[in-house]
Amino acid sequence: MLAFKCFGAKKIIDNGGKDLLKEKYSEFDLGDTYKDFDVVLTLNPDSKPSKAKAPSGASDEDKAKIKEENALIKIKLAELADEVAEKWCRFKSEFMGAPIRKALIDIKEENKENYLIEIPYRSKEKYWVKKTDSNAIFYFSLHFTDPTDIALAKIFCIELKDTKKSSSQAVSTQYYPKIDKSSDVMSELNIDPKKSSCGAISFNLKSTHVKKNLETAVYFLTTFRQYVEYHVRMVKCLLHNRIRKRIGKFEIVFEKALREGVQKQSEYKTTIGGAEKSDKPEEEKISGVSKKKYDESEYTIG
Repeated sequence: MLAFKCFGAKKIIDNGGKDLLKEKYSEFDLGDTYKDFDVVLTLNPDSKPSKAKAPSGASDEDKAKIKEENALIKIKLAELADEVAEKWCRFKSEFMGAPIRKALIDIKEENKENYLIEIPYRSKEKYWVKKTDSNAIFYFSLHFTDPTDIALAKIFCIELKDTKKSSSQAVSTQYYPKIDKSSDVMSELNIDPKKSSCGAISFNLKSTHVKKNLETAVYFLTTFRQYVEYHVRMVKCLLHNRIRKRIGKFEIVFEKALREGVQKQSEYKTTIGGAEKSDKPEEEKISGVSKKKYDESEYTIG
């Protein structure tokens, strides 16, 4: 059983969520039958193939036949488990992106209906679906709390916008680093600047982008927020690795450097710069007491 709850679930169900459940999860969906959960998925035990037991007094041939059938049933159960697990693992992203899927299907089927939907799919972030006669525009507000994450996310969005120059069929992308209430787009969407520290980004898709492969477009749009999060974390890891390598090289150079103000009679290693022999007088223990050894030529009496 899979009991699921997310932000904005009611809006998602009313704007494409029901269609998704009927199309892909009809054999699992139980609806809102459990309290405090939005969607519950379960597998009917009667739909699973069951193993047979050999009856008492069965011949050796019958037992061998039942054993072979049970082995095949075991393989089918493993395949069924893999299929159900794969579907349920994708459920969160597919369900939260159901309004996106609905809009892309509408422009693929040339549906002329116009609408604007706001989906609060995260605690402080939302996305908007604006459907027009011939295209669909998807707006995502981005919010990070760490100053480094904010800077990296903004750089990523700026570079993402510039990537469309390399392809004539690229999706039109617009990045809004600051939420300006005076602009028509921001005033229409009513984005809260306090909950969008990295601004907002939009993707404008037409029917030509979804005719060949609808599922690819749905996947990349529904997982865009995770895509940004992943790149921010990976850039930080890359920077940390470079810093560690540079510090390591600096330490090697520092260890190889000769020290200043050291007596000539001292011997040093040529590879790391450390002392081969100590400058301090050698100590030898006599009856448990440390006694320093000195060169007699250095000291005279009288």
